Amino acid sequence: MKKIVRALLLPGVMLMLLTSCNTETTHFNYTFKGESETWSAVYEQTASQKLIIKNDRVKDSDTSKRFTFQLHYKGEQSDLGEMKQLKYEYKASSGGGGSQTMEGPIPVALMKMSGAGSGSFAKEDSVIKVNVEWDGHSEEFELKNEKQGK
Repeated sequence: MKKIVRALLLPGVMLMLLTSCNTETTHFNYTFKGESETWSAVYEQTASQKLIIKNDRVKDSDTSKRFTFQLHYKGEQSDLGEMKQLKYEYKASSGGGGSQTMEGPIPVALMKMSGAGSGSFAKEDSVIKVNVEWDGHSEEFELKNEKQGK
């Protein structure tokens, strides 16, 4: 008799646990693009947010993201070798961002940043502000989700 009760009790308890605590994962994969007279940039993001729902309420969330920021010089690539200093930074409306300062000659490979982590990430309608300074010049421009148009 005890074996029958255990055999029925265990699946019942498992079913209760599975229905009382649920998770829902949403993915946020976006590409943001923009340009100025001299520079263009692309920010690509793959992010996910898992909401932990218990009793029809969000109890917690777990986020993760991977991103790549690539700055492109629109002039002749040989001009980069003549630059004495380059500083660029980007800031997303969600609070994330990064910056880098380099002394010349500027290698094209270093005009890229990537990373991964948890926390805030860019939403579909986010605007990413980019500021580039080089040899006494500066330009600012915005990156917008390519699905939203320019």
